[in-house]
Parts: sequence; structure tokens; C-alpha cells
Amino acid sequence: MKDRFKSSLSQMPSLKNFPNLELRSPYHMADFQPFSLELMSYTNQIRAIALTFFIMGVLAICSTLSFEAWQFNAAIVQENALLELAQGGFLLVAAVIQGWRAFNAHDSGLKRDIRIGLALFALALFLREVDIDKLGNAAAWDILEKTLRVIAVLMILGFVLHMSRRIGLVMRNLGQILLSPTVVMTLIACIFYACGWPFDRELFSIDKGLSQWFEETLELNACLLLFFASLMGNIKTNVVKIQAPSF
Repeated sequence: MKDRFKSSLSQMPSLKNFPNLELRSPYHMADFQPFSLELMSYTNQIRAIALTFFIMGVLAICSTLSFEAWQFNAAIVQENALLELAQGGFLLVAAVIQGWRAFNAHDSGLKRDIRIGLALFALALFLREVDIDKLGNAAAWDILEKTLRVIAVLMILGFVLHMSRRIGLVMRNLGQILLSPTVVMTLIACIFYACGWPFDRELFSIDKGLSQWFEETLELNACLLLFFASLMGNIKTNVVKIQAPSF
């Protein structure tokens, strides 16, 4: 039986040379890279368009609810009323998320600095929008507000000092920083804040109550955008190119 098996192998030279066989293909893995990159580009564009429409829808719904609430009770545009407290809530959540993501294991260096800066920016806006000392009659509220303001100022000064030593790195990557999703959304939020300033100064010949509603609603939308900014991506890291294997 053993001799018969050996004789059969001797009659099959292809099997005897099996270790020397090579699997060859006219294609290279790199040939598929342009198609995959193009498909990824289309996917990212669709996601960006869908996200834009979603955010616009949320802002429209928020503005509508704000108007209906103002029609029901005009006092919601007053200091520390419903709209300002809602703004403060979004700003505080945005600051916490940005701060948490700043110290995420995947963010380091300049990416972490961007997150910290945006977190401090949201915190400063929170302390501006919400009068904590007026949330209650106890003296503790006043102490709490002053303490938070001092802490915020110290953190901002420390951050400015830290970034002053990295100004060269920031300037070299300024284009990437300004085009990162979280910064773009923050800049749009700043535009909403700027649009609310004329209504705050009552520069238009409209009813004072309506002017206050426009101001507070635009600021509310800005705070919503800052919240969305905290959920968005940071600057892109450099892609490491690895030679694709041949088959």
C-alpha cells in the first residue's frame, strides 16, 4: 500500500513541486485604494449633509418652542428666566464634555489644547449667562459664583500661558485647527451670538419684548451649537502610509 502511494506521487509532478508554487495575481492591493478613498469621501459628504440638516432642524424646533413659550409667558426672556437657564444648561454640558474629551486617551498635544480651550470658552459663557448669585437668597450662592469666577479666570490665565509657548505650533497648524469640525461649529455659534447683539442694544425699531426674544433665542441656538461642537471631531492626525502587500 505504501509503495503504491509513492508511485502515485511520482506520477503527479505538480504535487511534488507544491512548495515551489506561488499565488500570483495581476492586481495589487494599492489598485483598490483610489476607489476606497472615493467611496469614503462620498460617505463623509453624505454624513456631513445629513448632520447639517439635522442640526438645522433642531435649531428650527428650538426656535419654534421658544416662540410658543414666549407667547404663553413673556417673562421667559428675563434675566435668569427659562431661556437663560436653558442656555446655561447647554453651555455647562458642553464645557464638561469638551473637558472630558480633552483628557481622553485618544487626544493629546494640540488636539487636547483645542478641547481645553473650547471647554474654558463654554465655561466663561456659562458664568456670563447665568447669574448664580440670583438663584437663591442665601449668601452661599454669591460665594459660589465668585469662587467659580476666580477659578475660571485662573484656569484661563494658565491656559493662555501654556499656549503662549506653543504659538509656533498653532500657527503651523492654523488651517487644520480652523477647519476642524468642533472649531467650525464653535465659530458658527459665535456668529449667532454676534447676531443677537443688535437686539440686545435694541437697534431695530421693534417691540422691546420681541427684541429680547430674538436676542435670547439666537443665544439659545448658539449654546445648542456649542453643545453639538463638543460632540464633533477634532483636527485630523497625519495618516501613516504603509506599503500594501502584493498577491
